[in-house]
Amino acid sequence: MPATAVTRRLAGLARAARWATRPARYATRRAARGYRDAVVKARWFVVAGWLLLTVVVSMFLPTAGGGGGADIGNLLPEDSPAAAVQDRSLELFDVPVLSQVSVVVHDPDGLSILTQADVALWAATHTQAYLDGNVPPGRGQIVAAVPLPTSTPETAVTYLYVSGYTSLERTRDLAREYASHFHNQSSVQTYVTGVVPAQVAQADYLEARLHLFEVATLVLIATVVGLTFRSVVAPFVVLLAAGLGYLVAIRSLGVLAAALGFALPDQLQPLIAALLIGVVTDYCVLFFAGLRQQLDRGLPRLEATRRAVRTNAPIIAVAGITVAAGTAALLAADFQLFQAFGPALSLTVVIGVLVSLTLVPALMAILGERLFGLGTLHPSRRPPSRRGNRWLLRIVVDRRGATVATLLATGVLVLAAAPLLQMRLDLSFTSGLPSDDPVSRGAAVLEDSGIRGVIAPTEVIVEGDAVIAQRPALERLQAAIEAQPGVAEVLGPAQNPLPEGYGVVFSPEGDAARFVVILDSDPLAAPAISDLRGLTAQLDTLAAEAGLQDAEVAVTGQTAIAGELAAITRENLRITLTAVLLVELLILIVYLRALCAPLVLMACSALGVAAALGLSVLLFQVVLGDPGLAFYVPFATAVLLLALGSDYNVFAVGSIWEAAARHPLSKAIMLAMPSTSRAISAAGLILAATFGMVAIIPLQTFRQVAFTMAAGLLIDTFLIRPVLTPAVLTLLGRAASWPSRRVRTESVPVDELRRTGAAGARSGGPEVVRDESLENEIREDAARDEEARESSSREGQPAGSEVGGR
Repeated sequence: MPATAVTRRLAGLARAARWATRPARYATRRAARGYRDAVVKARWFVVAGWLLLTVVVSMFLPTAGGGGGADIGNLLPEDSPAAAVQDRSLELFDVPVLSQVSVVVHDPDGLSILTQADVALWAATHTQAYLDGNVPPGRGQIVAAVPLPTSTPETAVTYLYVSGYTSLERTRDLAREYASHFHNQSSVQTYVTGVVPAQVAQADYLEARLHLFEVATLVLIATVVGLTFRSVVAPFVVLLAAGLGYLVAIRSLGVLAAALGFALPDQLQPLIAALLIGVVTDYCVLFFAGLRQQLDRGLPRLEATRRAVRTNAPIIAVAGITVAAGTAALLAADFQLFQAFGPALSLTVVIGVLVSLTLVPALMAILGERLFGLGTLHPSRRPPSRRGNRWLLRIVVDRRGATVATLLATGVLVLAAAPLLQMRLDLSFTSGLPSDDPVSRGAAVLEDSGIRGVIAPTEVIVEGDAVIAQRPALERLQAAIEAQPGVAEVLGPAQNPLPEGYGVVFSPEGDAARFVVILDSDPLAAPAISDLRGLTAQLDTLAAEAGLQDAEVAVTGQTAIAGELAAITRENLRITLTAVLLVELLILIVYLRALCAPLVLMACSALGVAAALGLSVLLFQVVLGDPGLAFYVPFATAVLLLALGSDYNVFAVGSIWEAAARHPLSKAIMLAMPSTSRAISAAGLILAATFGMVAIIPLQTFRQVAFTMAAGLLIDTFLIRPVLTPAVLTLLGRAASWPSRRVRTESVPVDELRRTGAAGARSGGPEVVRDESLENEIREDAARDEEARESSSREGQPAGSEVGGR
C-alpha cells in the first residue's frame, strides 16, 4: 500500500477517534471547570483538610521504613544456584564457615604467642559454654566462635555465630563485647567487621543524617524559590506544601506497603524525600509563574488563580501521571528489591501531585498578589524579563543550524556516555562507609594483611562417593586454587591433620570436602566478583588436572551470591528500562497525538540518562577509585531520570504543540520555548539541587545517587530541552506530528521570528501559546518599547550625526 494511502487512513482513524471521544472530552472539560471552581471557592476548606489529614496521619500512622535485611542471600530468587549450594553445605558439614560478623585482633608488631593462644581459648570458651547448656536460651546470645587460621602473624580473625532472630544491632553489640576481652593488651587493636556491622553502620549514618538532609533541602528550596520570584512569601508556601506532602507520604507509605505487600527498604527514604520535595516545588514554580503572569495583566486575585490553574493544572496532571507511571514500571522487574522501589516512588509522586493540584491553588487563591511580596496588596507591575536564549532558538529553528546543533549535542552526550561501557556493579556494604569508620578501618587492616576477603570467604565444595579417599588429589586441587588470580590463601585438606569425620573440612559421611577460599579484595566488590567468576570457570579443569575422579565441584559464599545479584541487576535493568521507555512513550503518543516526535524525544532522554551514568562511572570508578557503582544506583537513577525527562517533555513540547495549532513550527518553537524556559530552568535547577542534597548522607551509595541525579537533570535542563529538543523537531518538520497534520512548516522571515521570540520571552508564562489576544497584546507592547528606544536614541544623537562623513 502506498505511503500516502497509509497516512490518509491513519488520519481518518484519528478523526474517527476524536469524534468517538467527544462525550468523554466534554465530560472532562466539565470536571476540570468544577475542579477549578472547587479549589478556589473552597480554598479555606482545602487548606484545613490538608492540615487535619497531616495531623491525623502523624498521630496514628507509623513512620515508613525498616525494610532492610541482614543477609544479601535473602535478596536472591528461590532458584539461586549459590543459595542452593549454601544450603547443601549446611547439610553436609557440622561446622559452618560462612559468618556475617568477624572479630579482628591485630598487633602491628605481630601477635604474641600468648595473644594467639588467648584468641583460640576465648573462642573455645564461648562455643563450649553453648554446647554445655550454660548459655541462656533464646535470641541475643553467642552460640559459637570459630578462629580462622591465617598465614598473617600480625592478625587473627574469629567468626561469630549468634542465636536465631537476633537483631542486627544486638549482633554488632555482642561482637563488640566479645572483642573487648582483648582490650587489656595495650599493643593489640580490635575491630568488629563484616556484613552485619557494615549494614548497621550504614543504617546509623542514614538515621543520623536523614533529618539534616530534610532540613537542609527545605532551606535550599526556600532560598531558590525566594530568589526566583524575589519574594519572601512564596518560599513559605512551598515549604508548607512540601512539608505537609512529605509528612503524609512518609506516614502513608508504611500502611500502603503492608496493604499492598511490598517492602520499603530504608535506603528509599532519602529518595522519597528528594522526589516528593522536588516535584512539589517544581509544580509550585509552574503555578506561581502562571499566577504572576495573570496578576501582571491586572486580573483580580481569584480570577487570576482560576486562569493560572486552567493553564497549568492539565500540564501538571499529565506530567505527574508520566512520572508516576514511569516509576511504577519498576514492577516489571522480577527482583523483589527492585519491585519495592516501584510502588513506593509512584505513590510518592501521586501524593505530591495531589498536594500540588489542591493545596497549592487554594493557597494561591488566598494570598494572590501577596505571594510575590512582603504583604503588599498591590500586584507587582514588574515588566517581564527580556533576557533569554532567543539567539540560540533562532539557530535551531533553521535546518542548517538544527543539523549542527543536533550533531554537537549528540556528540557531547555520546562522549559523556562512553565510560558507561566500563561500569562495574558493587555490592559491598563496607566500601561505601567513611574511611574513619571502625568497620572500614577493620577492613583496611585486613586489606593491608592481604586477606581482605576473610570476612566473607568463598566455599568450594567437592562431592563424590568416598571423595575423602582422594586426599592427595584434593591437596593438589587446593594448591591449584591458591595459585589463581585474586586468591590470597585457601584452607582445606592440606591444613587438616584431624580425623576425616571432624566435620570442618570433610563431611562426617566422607562424601564431601570443602575449601575455604580467601580472596585478596573486598569479597562483595566488583573486583572480587570478577576474580571468582574466573575461578569458577576454571574449577572443572583444575579438578581434572588434579586427578579428581567421579566428583562434582560447586561454589557458594557471599561473593558468589553477590555475583548472581550483579547479573540479576543487569538483566532487570534492561527489562525495567524497556518497560519505562514503553510506558513513557505511550503517554507521550497519547498526549501529543503523534508517533515520530515521541520516539525521537524518548531517544534523546535515554541518551541523556546514559550520559549521566557515564559521568558517574568516570567520577567514581576512574577518578575516585571506587570498585564500582552500588548495584541499585544505575537502576533507580535511570528510571527516575527517564520519568522526570518525560515530565519535562510534557512541559516543553506540549507548549510547542499548542503553539503549532496557530503557527508554523519555527514560530511555534520561538513562541513556546522562551515562554516556558524560565519556569523549566528553575524547576530543573531546583530538582537537581534537591537530589544533590542527598550527598549530605556520608555514604558513597547516596553520593553516587546524588551526583547521577543532579548531572542527569542538569543535562536535561540545559542541553536536551533548550538545544536538542527544538533542533530535532526542526529536522523532523511535518513528520514530527505524523500521522496527524498538526505541525506545518513554512518559511518565516527572520524579523518575524525575532518578534515572536520577543513575545514569548516577555509573556512570562505558557498561556501565550494558546491565547492569541495575549500574544498580540505582548507584540504591541514590544513594538511600542522598540519605538520608544529608537526615539530616545535619535533624540540623544548630536546635531548633524545623521549625515555620515560630513
